[in-house]
Amino acid sequence: MGVNLEVKGELVFESEEKCSEFFNRLGIDLRKGEKESKDLKVVDIREKDGRCHVRFEGRANWPSKISPPDEDPLNWLESQVVALIWDIEDLKSLEVFRAKDIKFEFYTEEEIDRKRDEYNKWWMESASNITSLF
Repeated sequence: MGVNLEVKGELVFESEEKCSEFFNRLGIDLRKGEKESKDLKVVDIREKDGRCHVRFEGRANWPSKISPPDEDPLNWLESQVVALIWDIEDLKSLEVFRAKDIKFEFYTEEEIDRKRDEYNKWWMESASNITSLF
């Protein structure tokens, strides 16, 4: 992931404890009210059905700071949460992962579908423009 690419989204943790432990590895102590590190900002946190939902934004490379060096950082991130949305507008890329049938707190199903359609349309138009050159 490019260092300067911006990402935003939502992480869903099984519990507040797992959420706190995760962010401590990034140098963010949520229990002390800290919400930022060099590459990541916690925008909002909500508890729903015993799970911890975190809306975030930051640089796209932030998971690589704490993921094992031999693993893809986004794949590793998926193993740490029960659900996530990973949105990089500059790349027209949207990743949605759910280990269970979880509703996101900060994103509606309609927003997710709209974003997917928007990005897919952009990619199809780009591919069409490229193929028309040949």
